[in-house]
Amino acid sequence: MQFFNEILSFITHHAGLTYGAIFFISLSESLALVGLLVPGTVIMFGVGAVVATGSLRLLPVLLLAMAGAVAGDGFSYWLGHHYRERMKKFWPFSRYPDMLIKGEAFFHRHGGKSVLLGRFLGPVRPVIPVVAGMLGMGPVHFSVVNVLSAFGWALVYILPGVFFGASLAVAGTVSTRLSALILILAAGIWSFIWVCRKTVSLFERKGPTWFAGLKHWATKAASAQDSALPIKRFFSFLFFRKQGEELLVAFLALLLFAAGWGFLGVLQDVLAKDPLVVADQAVYNFLQSLRTPWGDNVFVAVTELGGSVVNISLICSVLLVLLVKRCPRAAGFWALTTVGGAAGVILLKWAIHLPRPVSIYHGASAYGFPSGYTTMSVVLYGFLAILLARELSGAWRWGLFSSVISISFIVGLSRLYLGVHWLSDVLGGYFIGTSWAAIMGISYLKGANQSTPRRLLGVTVVFVFIIVGGWHVTRHHESDLVFYAPHRTVKTVSTDAWLADDWRNLPARRIDLGGEAEQPLTVQWAGSREVLSRFLSAKGWQQPPALTLQCFFGIFASDTPIEALPVLPQLHDGRKEDLVLVHVIQDKRLVLRLWPSDTDIGRTETPLFLGTVEEQRRHQFANLITTARDSGVYERPLDALKKSLDGRFSVTKARRAKDRISGDRKHGQLLWRGDVLLITSNNA
Repeated sequence: MQFFNEILSFITHHAGLTYGAIFFISLSESLALVGLLVPGTVIMFGVGAVVATGSLRLLPVLLLAMAGAVAGDGFSYWLGHHYRERMKKFWPFSRYPDMLIKGEAFFHRHGGKSVLLGRFLGPVRPVIPVVAGMLGMGPVHFSVVNVLSAFGWALVYILPGVFFGASLAVAGTVSTRLSALILILAAGIWSFIWVCRKTVSLFERKGPTWFAGLKHWATKAASAQDSALPIKRFFSFLFFRKQGEELLVAFLALLLFAAGWGFLGVLQDVLAKDPLVVADQAVYNFLQSLRTPWGDNVFVAVTELGGSVVNISLICSVLLVLLVKRCPRAAGFWALTTVGGAAGVILLKWAIHLPRPVSIYHGASAYGFPSGYTTMSVVLYGFLAILLARELSGAWRWGLFSSVISISFIVGLSRLYLGVHWLSDVLGGYFIGTSWAAIMGISYLKGANQSTPRRLLGVTVVFVFIIVGGWHVTRHHESDLVFYAPHRTVKTVSTDAWLADDWRNLPARRIDLGGEAEQPLTVQWAGSREVLSRFLSAKGWQQPPALTLQCFFGIFASDTPIEALPVLPQLHDGRKEDLVLVHVIQDKRLVLRLWPSDTDIGRTETPLFLGTVEEQRRHQFANLITTARDSGVYERPLDALKKSLDGRFSVTKARRAKDRISGDRKHGQLLWRGDVLLITSNNA
């Protein structure tokens, strides 16, 4: 986030340079051939997201993007109109004549509309203006279509970025890390899909040539003094000892490297208590807040199907099929893989000793890292997919591995939802299970090719799921619903101990889903939330406006008063607010939020709530979306709340000297001296 803030600061202070860059990027994206190398549409989407932050103005960005697109296509048209058929002699058309042939075919099929359509079609976009000039399209006709298409192109690729950026800003009011997570997730999904498509396409075209060259290098005679000899022997063993499975072995080797790296990263976070471990608690609380009877039924059934009863039945059934069908090598690897995976999980649990969120298991199972259910789902179904993939075509192979990912994801999610594992447990299970399955898969593929009864194995897996899984779910579902029921641990402290010093042991800042500290928690309330709500209602505090469709559309109107703007929810430690009240004062409003603390006060076990009271003002994103934004100043609203409560409740103003925050809100910091209100009702 700091890096992102620095980028926005640079853009704000060098707006002229940024606007010029937008023009030249748009121009380059529309130029003949250059546009094939410049990802202009992606960049324009990102520019729109920056516009939403207020660092750039929307109208100049749209006009410059349109102007660049018009100029780029216009110059490309001039090249085609001036050189005509001679363009075919220029590089790269002379080397890749298919580019012009496809462009001409597209132009003949669509005529003048091809300039408009080509603006949005990547493969022909930089070539169509050249072809239009070569084939004699009139300058006036081309100019009209060029301007119209540039106008539409700028709107189509910039405005979605603006709304996406605005949504990130809105999400940032809920959780700064959540907005970063959305951005990273969106960019990661797009990048993953793009890389996969490009990689598959590249391997289809260049793979055989590369493997031939690698084989020649790795297998040619070399002297004993050759420093690369160990590497050559490794590649020769890995890829060329057994022909026909080079791509599958390469895929598993890449998977092993990535999963091994991921496991070491998660293990380091677990041992060092890094932010991932802090996020464990937030994710746990968040998923527990989403639990419903319907969800419990579904995920308890999923975890039963991924449990030891079904797994052992599956292991024995597959082993029996392989032995009966005289596949001893496959049977041996299957037994070693499954037994080794289970033994590895037990050893890691004993070695790391990371407790689960709840204490409902005994022995090694009392420890959570890594998740045994998740690990074994990856090991069992992953190695089974490798057994079956050896004799299948590429499409069936990727379908098998996609199924493994889906099954493992659902099983891991069920463990998180039921609250019996931390996020780090499940991630560790995914990574270590993938690593072990990849190691055993590579070892199996390097041996003699042994045909396996694919159809019989598939029928066996389905049979075990239906018969054994159905029997297990039917027999144990009701008792497992009780076993996996939500657990809540509540700590009780005396009123005197809380007021004296125990209040300091409670969190000083709101913790978002990423495990990072956000707004200061400036209120601790010991009492009934209903009592507090009724009293403050008489003092002018109100319930926030309901999140109706009309309220939602109000964010798109520039004149919506602040009292009509929705109060966006915020999470603390994965939990939503138990109480939200607002108090409107002229052009701003105060927002009080309370979250449960899992602490009771006094002999009457009065619940203690943690909260914050913030000052919100209207804020516009790119003159398109209006929201209420936290000003970052916490002393004024805290004093206003204290004034409302004095005389009715016992209010003590304490101070966290070491937790105080001061600085400039424009640079992402908050203004807080460390003051905390300790409020008790009469029965606390």
